[in-house]
Amino acid sequence: MTTRQLPAPFSDFERFVADWALPNERERYNKLHRSSLEELKTFYDAMLPRLDEVLLHLNQYTVGAMPTDAQTLYELAMTFAETAHPLDLGWKGVDFNDAYPWERFEFRTVSCKPS
Repeated sequence: MTTRQLPAPFSDFERFVADWALPNERERYNKLHRSSLEELKTFYDAMLPRLDEVLLHLNQYTVGAMPTDAQTLYELAMTFAETAHPLDLGWKGVDFNDAYPWERFEFRTVSCKPS
């Protein structure tokens, strides 16, 4: 198994890589709905204070041309962005009762024609 690396200034996030550095929207969405608020809060509390620093680091690269360590950091930042709202909005859980079942959402690839 290959260990995914982070840029050296962010090595303290290594404990989150296996579970939170997720490469696509589907995996991040599923992580949100399968995590407890306590799990979300642990990740949130670690990332939020350093988010400006993370974004400054990532702004050195374009999305398609990042070194692998920056790509891992990017995936952590994306997961943060897509899972923070229950805490930002003061929710008591990650979903609403009687809402459309989250397990039934379908994710499709973006289709676009080159311009």
